[in-house]
Amino acid sequence: MNVTHISGDSAGGLGLSGSSVVLLGCSIAAGIALFAFGAKPLEILCAAAGAASLGVLLLYPELALALYVVVGDVKGDGRIASLLPYDLTLVLGVVLLAGLALNFLRRKCTAPMPPVYFLFVPLAAMMTASLAYTPVFEAGLEKLGRFLTVTGIVIVAPFFALGTPQAMKRFLTGFAIAAFAICAWSLADLGGSERLVTPSNNTIGLGHIACAMILLLWFAVVPRYSFPWRIFAYLLLAVPAIALIGSGSRGSAVACVIVILVSLCFHRKLLLDLAGLALLGLLALPFLNIPSSSVDYLGTLVGSRSAAALLSFRGDLLDTGWRVLQQHPLIGVGIQGFRYASPNPALYNWPHNIFLEIACELGLPAALIALAIFGTAIWEAVRQVRDRLSPYFLLSQLATALLLIGIVNATNTGDINSDRSTWLFLSLVFVVRGYRVESAERIAIAVEADRPALA
Repeated sequence: MNVTHISGDSAGGLGLSGSSVVLLGCSIAAGIALFAFGAKPLEILCAAAGAASLGVLLLYPELALALYVVVGDVKGDGRIASLLPYDLTLVLGVVLLAGLALNFLRRKCTAPMPPVYFLFVPLAAMMTASLAYTPVFEAGLEKLGRFLTVTGIVIVAPFFALGTPQAMKRFLTGFAIAAFAICAWSLADLGGSERLVTPSNNTIGLGHIACAMILLLWFAVVPRYSFPWRIFAYLLLAVPAIALIGSGSRGSAVACVIVILVSLCFHRKLLLDLAGLALLGLLALPFLNIPSSSVDYLGTLVGSRSAAALLSFRGDLLDTGWRVLQQHPLIGVGIQGFRYASPNPALYNWPHNIFLEIACELGLPAALIALAIFGTAIWEAVRQVRDRLSPYFLLSQLATALLLIGIVNATNTGDINSDRSTWLFLSLVFVVRGYRVESAERIAIAVEADRPALA
């Protein structure tokens, strides 16, 4: 006689799997919300999608980090900002920190932080001390608070969120999807008179995102395929390329061209591809309806007769920063003091060069600290790309390319808090260094284990 045994481990003794129990619970909750509280089906669907998204971001904080970097370029759109009653940057920051805490509880791998990063401690101490003499205490306190929180997250979080190469790949994928979506959104304004912008109405931000997207495709996708298949990658590449030109962001355009030309040293087979793409781009340019204001502004890179004409108002900002530095060389004028030491605080917001900004607000010692941090990152990046046998050579190339565009952006636009991607790209180089060190240690252990024991 056959006897059917029901496993005691099944949920409720009914033979239900864990996933079935979850689905049953969700169905019951949806039914209660629909009939007891009068919720609309669309509202239930949106709530379920939001809960699922939150769960994904908590389980994979690297995706939350990818969105955190670009959220400032999309939350300016009222439709996006209205999705939640709170500031999206703060929401993503909280979700990211919660995901990192969950990673800690799950004993996920972390990347070692380089010793040079401890220099951020005296840098933050100098910022805090400068509150004693900054012209407007409240403004200085706000800038310090943003650096320690909003900006500090992108400096430190990569070491905890990107502990494995797999996490890094998920981060880069998430960042690429978000960046591509922003670039594609901006193309809706082709044919207009104004430069292309992000949903937050930022031309420079669009240039930064488009440049990073181009480099992601150029380094991570294009070299992996033979020419016929590379055509599909080039079709994708057209979207951020048009967005970059349409934004009129000169610094990002220059950085992108420099990095791609340097990359030919490692990928010589792409030389003919690049020449063909450049020729096709020039031929297609008149038919793309790119705003004339964008083309004219990019044209100043070659059409300006002097450095003053090229820099325009930024030249005045740099001159003001240099003058403030000469007047306060040791301790600076105080954090956020640049604008109040300028002729017009409402117009002169920052020097558009973070090294000069740090120097004139905090003094030369603080500027030397910043230079030491960036200099160490550059040295590490060069060391990595010289090792072509590394299993993480592709990630090293990509991290180095992103670091270069971050440095270019840091020297010609924004302040220490406005462009978080610069600090993120700085940390990515050291995260990849952690992968290389761990790989070398594993190889050394394997070699030692295979070595025959000495008699």
